[in-house]
Amino acid sequence: MIRRAWVSMLSLTLAGWIAGLPALAQAPAPAPAITRDSVAAFFSSAFPLQRLEHEIPGYVVAVVYRGEVLYLGGFGWADIAARVPADPERSLFRIASITKTFVWTGLMQLVEQGRMGLDDPVQDYLDFELASTFAEPIRVRHLLTHTAGFEERGTGTAARSAAELTPLGSYLAENQPALVRPPGQQASYSNYGAALAGYLIERVSGQSWADYVDDHILEPLAMTSTNTHSEMADALRARHATSYRFRAGRFEPLDYLYARDAPAGHMSTTAADMARYMLAHLGHARPDGVFVFSPRLVAAMREPLFAPDPAVQPLLHGFYRSDRNGLAVYGHGGDVNGFHSNLSLLPDLDLGIFVSFNSDPSAVARSNIVPAFIDYFFPAEILRTAPAPAEVAFDDLMGEYLPLRRNWSTFERLGSLVNVLQVASSDGQLLLGGGASRWVAIAPDRFVALYSDRSLVAQRDANGKTYLMLETPLATFERVRGIDAPSTQRVLFGCVAAVYLLAVVGWGWRAIRRAPAAAALPRVQVGVAWAHALLGLYLIAQLARALSGDVEEFQFGVPPEVHRNLILMSLNLLAGALVVVFAVLQWLRGAGSVAARLRYDLVALAALLNALLAVCFNYAGYAFS
Repeated sequence: MIRRAWVSMLSLTLAGWIAGLPALAQAPAPAPAITRDSVAAFFSSAFPLQRLEHEIPGYVVAVVYRGEVLYLGGFGWADIAARVPADPERSLFRIASITKTFVWTGLMQLVEQGRMGLDDPVQDYLDFELASTFAEPIRVRHLLTHTAGFEERGTGTAARSAAELTPLGSYLAENQPALVRPPGQQASYSNYGAALAGYLIERVSGQSWADYVDDHILEPLAMTSTNTHSEMADALRARHATSYRFRAGRFEPLDYLYARDAPAGHMSTTAADMARYMLAHLGHARPDGVFVFSPRLVAAMREPLFAPDPAVQPLLHGFYRSDRNGLAVYGHGGDVNGFHSNLSLLPDLDLGIFVSFNSDPSAVARSNIVPAFIDYFFPAEILRTAPAPAEVAFDDLMGEYLPLRRNWSTFERLGSLVNVLQVASSDGQLLLGGGASRWVAIAPDRFVALYSDRSLVAQRDANGKTYLMLETPLATFERVRGIDAPSTQRVLFGCVAAVYLLAVVGWGWRAIRRAPAAAALPRVQVGVAWAHALLGLYLIAQLARALSGDVEEFQFGVPPEVHRNLILMSLNLLAGALVVVFAVLQWLRGAGSVAARLRYDLVALAALLNALLAVCFNYAGYAFS
């Protein structure tokens, strides 16, 4: 997700900002010239400062400027235990989703050659059937802009060894995510869509996506230290950096994982190789004068391909826009298994920056370092005249929002219980995340962040749904209400748990006291309801534990403990159905006292509510599907 450092402006009052008072004009300090020494000094200073704020074993950096490799740097360790320093020319770091830019580049090469078109239906090139939920087909352009309409799925996308992998086409055919919106309407980041683009390369070129990238991008650019293949050559594996998580005050090395959707984020490379790649995308030829990427292709990949609103950054032909200080910035980030990388191109300055870190806490560091670089060498006014605020009503924007990048059709939908954005208002401002960010209206459905240039747009569709876009179409959130609202769902889970707890304690106590037989219900029926309630309590506790715990294991498939709990959930639903049947029979047969029947009915009602939640979150029978 997009993270930006915010500048604190305590000297400027909120009232003054809202009133649009003149800015406390603070001209930017004179910018230093970009030289090898000044760039080296910047990164040499940044590393210890970032290491103070984030646990960073090491990172590598490459800066290209005006057609040359201006600076290559390595800081800290590529391998802590072996004391191997991070080397920009030798150490391979995984670049995760930056891999997608190689796939998009290869795809655009095929488009440039006339071997496929951006408006061609993807199905025309596949050897398996894609889901056709909507009339509009998924087109090639939809893959480049993440607008195919796929839901998010993360379970089972990785393997612990190359031997566990299946061919790309087989994986894509057997693991299709649901299509949840018409293609071309909204953007939702999709690794499946990117992997599908890699498979298109295979189908059109006759080569595996990895071989195609090797032959048409890496080899021509002399990127000899870059890996695309699942089975990495021994010589490269020996130079690969180790990634880490930071836990309990120490770095723990992470195992190398193998991506089943490899074109979406598998590649590893060095900073030196990425320098060659950036130069090519900045429009430069090799030293022998040969253009690996034609000027036409380079220009085309920077053109907007999906622009739902002029107030947010458009999506390009695979790249993103993240402009800063009035400068156009094109690029892509990447995060996988402890590696966090960023690629940024500033064509107007003929400048490219690449960084890659090797620990999970460094995710924020890699997001901050490029903006800090731009601010240092190309500063802009910090305090400026505020945009004129607008008097608009935005009460209809209040409520709960979920990201479009989420799951609808499997038990992964449970993640929406915790991944929610709260939107409120106070003092004429829009508050996101409980006030973590504040926004001021400048026009109907148009907002800017307090003290920054970040933009937020509200949109409404023909069905009455409301959406918020934060700077980019990929950060689109949908307002949810009623049974779809996480707060409602949590209350329902809480009600079920409360009834189950009362049933377990109450019937347990009555059993100890040996309640009068005339008032009692049949023991078998009470026993079934008591077991249902007890197991239900256990499973709700396990669900809360799973949602608050580590979800990394899910990338390898459903963990055994979770699979067992899914089986128990399905069995408990059957027990709940028996409870409902018994509740009806008790009234028909006049069993027990009225009070006893009513208590039993309360458990039956909780069982029905539990079944409703099971259907809502797709775990009813999932373990047996």
